[in-house]
Amino acid sequence: MFEEERQIRIMNELTEQRTMLVGDLAAILGVSPSTVRRDLTGMEKKGLVKRTHGGAMIVEETDTNLSYVVRSSHNEKLKACIARCAAQQVKDGEVILLNSSSITSMMPRYLTAKNITVITNSLCIAQELQGRGSCVLILLGGMYLKNAQTIEGPTTVSQLMTMKYDKVFIGANGVDLEFGLSTASELEAATKIAAIGQAKESFCLCEHTKFEKTALYKLCPLEKIHCIITDDGLSDALRSAYAAHTRLLIAR
Repeated sequence: MFEEERQIRIMNELTEQRTMLVGDLAAILGVSPSTVRRDLTGMEKKGLVKRTHGGAMIVEETDTNLSYVVRSSHNEKLKACIARCAAQQVKDGEVILLNSSSITSMMPRYLTAKNITVITNSLCIAQELQGRGSCVLILLGGMYLKNAQTIEGPTTVSQLMTMKYDKVFIGANGVDLEFGLSTASELEAATKIAAIGQAKESFCLCEHTKFEKTALYKLCPLEKIHCIITDDGLSDALRSAYAAHTRLLIAR
């Protein structure tokens, strides 16, 4: 089992139990306690967990950032508007990738393009599209991150690297003029970076509240994303500043 896969398993267990002992984690993973301790030390440095006497507990901020339920409940009307606009960018016959996020998960309800192929690492998106006519659905493999309801890990990235598709749609936690696009989770960053790299066109979907902010892990400079779709909450000054680096599409 890869280190990243073990850490996803640890995150899944801590999401459910909140706190666990090293010995219990070792038994679940089928590895030695020393291996678990090394993983927990690395995860603590990344801010994912907090070490306790004999074990670890999940960091509440990380739990909130990864939680699909929590993220979906924020700015729901703005996200729906952005998702609708994003769905309109999909044309008949295209192959697209919908990377797991609270906004991209709303896109299926607005998709009207015919004979499309949708690749995704989100079980929520897959469930929305499973019975859709004129849509070929490809679900990426890997380790399931329960709290985020997404599939991540080395297997996911490797699979993406064998693909080429017309458009990718991703979310981001931060959009900054200097730092570019960023995300709060290292577990999701590698998948998003690979997803952007294999697309002919890339779209970032985020509310105006994500602008002028940075998260821990960089995804790409603004110039490497073809379009950012956001709501009309940005000031004229910010619109001009960001439009100088990438295409800015305002959803209304």
